[in-house]
Amino acid sequence: MPTTKELNLLCMSGQGSVQSGEVLAKLYSDQGRYVSVNVYPGTRARSSPVINYVKISDSPGLASCANYRPEEVVVFQEELLLTAKENSHELVADAIGRMKRGVLLVNSPKHPSELDLPFDFEGVVATVDATEIAERLLGRTPPPVGITMLGAYARITEAVDMAALSECIRDNFSGRLGELNAQAALEAYDKVQALGGVQFSTERSPSRIQHAEISSLPQYYSFDRYDKLPGFRQGSPFVWRDKVPVCNDAQCICPNSCISEVMCPDGTGFIVREGLQHQGYRIDVEFCRGCGICVEVCVGTALTMVDEDQLRKERPAYDDVTVEPHWPEVSAHQRAGMEALIPLRLRQEGDAPGGAD
Repeated sequence: MPTTKELNLLCMSGQGSVQSGEVLAKLYSDQGRYVSVNVYPGTRARSSPVINYVKISDSPGLASCANYRPEEVVVFQEELLLTAKENSHELVADAIGRMKRGVLLVNSPKHPSELDLPFDFEGVVATVDATEIAERLLGRTPPPVGITMLGAYARITEAVDMAALSECIRDNFSGRLGELNAQAALEAYDKVQALGGVQFSTERSPSRIQHAEISSLPQYYSFDRYDKLPGFRQGSPFVWRDKVPVCNDAQCICPNSCISEVMCPDGTGFIVREGLQHQGYRIDVEFCRGCGICVEVCVGTALTMVDEDQLRKERPAYDDVTVEPHWPEVSAHQRAGMEALIPLRLRQEGDAPGGAD
């Protein structure tokens, strides 16, 4: 009989589960195993959870689907345990809750005994502060922790060789970036903490994915763009962001286009002029992921990344940070931008959509 091991990788978008899944696939393939990697991406532009379903087998017949009997679960952000506990995202709860016995590895500065487990579990619980390691070595906030977590995974499971992992990381990331990621993985390998023989029981149970008849499915459907995770009012970024950009309006100097607005990967930062003594940069607080790209590219050095916990104490309504009061201007600005993309020919009288035949 063929044997198959199922592994779930869970993270917030941008934390590197896709890259780490690819590296694991190469490592297991080099061992002569067959690997299937299936990613549930959610809507990355809205910082939703990403679940990477990895299957490792000695048989080539692997299904492309979710994992139903995971033996190992790696959680890239500790707060996703709370998401599972609250059953506020059924796929996250399902991906964690289906493992009743196995290995649970979590990115957390806590000792494994301090974790708040969401569901019944027996086996090994391990933690490593991958965020601290990756942020310090890679210089990014929040950092992509996926590759760093693989070092801890290699130590806890003994399923992949650390030397082979380091070599694979250097192959995937060229030059200095490869060296830094390999160094981060090795440090996680050395610092991971494990607690064996864990037996945790609770009355809570995870949400289950409801199977539907094919005939009942709509032709078009949306992903989880507006999923609500615990920890913030509506969006999910606060689950993992630590800082948000704050603008010193006096230094906001771009007269027309704002490079920070253009470079925002999620379309959550906006230049605002109406209603201000001076123009400034404001964010969609519900969906900004706190990546800091806007700060890096700001021409006038008007933007600074500020600790959000401290900001919320000083400005609980996110005054002069949120774009909320300025949506009419932003909407008009976006409409004007879209209209500028329409070829002039289509806007000529009698030739525009809906014009004369």
